[in-house]
Amino acid sequence: MSETFRCPDCGAENPAGAEHCVQCNFPIAAHDRPGADARPARPAVTPPAAPAPSAEAGREAAPPAARSKAPLPRPLSRPPRRPRPGAMPHEAVHLWVWVGGIVAVLLIFMAVTWRRDIGRTVEGASPEQQQRADQLMKELARDSTNAAAHVGLGDILYDTGNWSDAIVHYKAALRRDSTLVTAIVDLGVCYYNLSVPGEAERLFRLALSKEPRQPIALFNMGIVHERRNENAEALRYFRAAGEVATVPAMHEAVREAVARVEQRMAGGAR
Repeated sequence: MSETFRCPDCGAENPAGAEHCVQCNFPIAAHDRPGADARPARPAVTPPAAPAPSAEAGREAAPPAARSKAPLPRPLSRPPRRPRPGAMPHEAVHLWVWVGGIVAVLLIFMAVTWRRDIGRTVEGASPEQQQRADQLMKELARDSTNAAAHVGLGDILYDTGNWSDAIVHYKAALRRDSTLVTAIVDLGVCYYNLSVPGEAERLFRLALSKEPRQPIALFNMGIVHERRNENAEALRYFRAAGEVATVPAMHEAVREAVARVEQRMAGGAR
């Protein structure tokens, strides 16, 4: 019988050579497959630095509200009597009262749902971010499979520090398009900031399996190893990030990280 393994996102069984989950289309790294070394992270309690976001600038990162449908009324068990001329039948009066109540409930439900999903306030958002979030939520209300809208909303939630909510949107986007390496990296940072370093490392490695020269994923792997006091590996990743970085702020972050690790290594050698 051929070997199978579980998707790290939805838990579905996949054949050994799968690159994407057959159930949810979530991307799967080579190290997730049977026989590979997943190397779960066990970092120190206090991180030396926060991992960098994919935009090579400081960023911080909320979920689509579940929407349910109000139950439709069942048909009447018996037809109303034929009305007398000029009179409203007793059953018809009850019917209209009943229908009116159903309509009122539906209107209230729609108003609450709109407020929750469309008019939702993003905690910590600026007026401009809130306006953009409202637009994206409206787009997702029309088409919940819009990967770009999920990423855009995830980015706003990321920037405002709403890590758990951003995870939902990044995952939704990756199920539609598993090539979004930037979203994979940002998803990893969200898990890192929620103190789930093992999943963060898995996602950084997944990003590097798709784009080996992704500077932020390389830098963040350096952070992961530095937290584990694996200084040589941390230094290797930091230097690799510096070789491919194109933004001045990233070069500065790399220089600081390299100096920090080298100082620690020199102190340990005494």
